[in-house]
Amino acid sequence: MALIALTVLSWSRHLDDAANTATLENFKRALAVAAIARGFNGVISVAQGTEVAVQPVGIGVTLTIGEILDPLNDLVERFSALALVASVSLGLQLTLGQMVTSPWLSGLLSIAVLAYLVVLWRPAGAASGSSKLIGRVLQVLGVVVFLRFLLAAMLLLTHAVDQAFLAAKQDEAVASLSSASNSIEQLQQQSTDTRLGAEGEGFFDRTGAQLRDFLDSSRQTLDLKQQLAEVEAQVENSVEEIINLIVIFLLQTLLLPVASLWLCAWVLRNFWRSVSSSA
Repeated sequence: MALIALTVLSWSRHLDDAANTATLENFKRALAVAAIARGFNGVISVAQGTEVAVQPVGIGVTLTIGEILDPLNDLVERFSALALVASVSLGLQLTLGQMVTSPWLSGLLSIAVLAYLVVLWRPAGAASGSSKLIGRVLQVLGVVVFLRFLLAAMLLLTHAVDQAFLAAKQDEAVASLSSASNSIEQLQQQSTDTRLGAEGEGFFDRTGAQLRDFLDSSRQTLDLKQQLAEVEAQVENSVEEIINLIVIFLLQTLLLPVASLWLCAWVLRNFWRSVSSSA
């Protein structure tokens, strides 16, 4: 009954559809993270040369954010490449999943099951070495079942671990990176607007504006310093979140699939040994 159930499951593709849906979800999330990482890298590259300046009555206070972003720049570049590799790996898993669900493999499984049942139900005295023949057919059947359901089992196991332990951390890390990117863009835009406004005015207008802004210079400087402090804190947090995302992608695309493959291979090897010893 178990073999017949496996054959029906192979042709029905319910397990394969579930594995494909789970992998497609991870694939889309990986693409989204890769896009965010590339955008974040672009924001950092542009913002590194930005100077945030307050210059009332010729007395200037210039604050740069390049030094704050230096530790993050190389890390984001490397992570962007890793996110792209993770997306390619998940796309490859989707392609392999479509190959494994081919009717040819299901047909091979059906033939192997039929052969095993024919050998099993033969008359007891039909041929010598019947138990050894049954063992050989059963070993072949185990390999076919292994090949047919290995990838689906691996993908579903990886997705289950991801949903239970990794998905929430990944969403939190992505939200943190998006927030840091927005803060850097706002600070850069504020600096750009300040410089453009100062360059477009005439001498007397510019002098009057400087006099009017003199009393507010201290407050502006404190505000900018506070924004820079907030950006620095977000940068430090972003470094931690990027490391978390690197760990998540390594687990999703390398460690968990390899561990699942090793587990399935271990089960198959022990199955072969038990069949060989009982034959």
